[in-house]
Amino acid sequence: MRHHRQSVKFGRQRSHYKATLKSLVSALIISKSIHTTKTKAKATSRLADKLITLGKEKTVTNQRRAYAILCDRKLVAMLFNEIAPLFKSRFGGYTRVILTENRRGDNAQMAILEFVEKPKSLEHEKKAEKKEKKQAAPAIEVKSEKEEKVIPSEPKKEEHKKEEHKKEAPQPKKREKPIQRPGFFKKFFGRKGD
Repeated sequence: MRHHRQSVKFGRQRSHYKATLKSLVSALIISKSIHTTKTKAKATSRLADKLITLGKEKTVTNQRRAYAILCDRKLVAMLFNEIAPLFKSRFGGYTRVILTENRRGDNAQMAILEFVEKPKSLEHEKKAEKKEKKQAAPAIEVKSEKEEKVIPSEPKKEEHKKEEHKKEAPQPKKREKPIQRPGFFKKFFGRKGD
């Protein structure tokens, strides 16, 4: 009987189940947010919370325990140096599961799994990208004796890029006509013009 056995294996063998969880947690640490099914997200959030709890106390033992799960030194370094310090004041609930639409093929409930707090570097990068998109092209001032006009400069067109691309592309070599060598009979009996 299965008393007190509430784990979900996703219909896989134990080794495949562990490998799935490891890959999902690794993806979560790398990209800070993943899109997966609801059951996988819930199982992954439990493991991610355990890893962050390990990461809050930076000891060799905890680093080895995290390495046993993640199997990658760079990920362990990211966990202990970037992610875990964000949650020093929290005592749990480091991840959130946001439900989204059902999957088209099998109607499975999909979800987004993400950390509750994200590193500032990611937020600054996103804000910088938005600012760059919003900025218009700089204006060029043209001063004349009678009137002062401000003409907005247009961004460079793709034509210049195409021209540069054409110049840089190597030109195909022209085929030279093969040298006509006299055949066997022409060698011995001469040519008609000779």
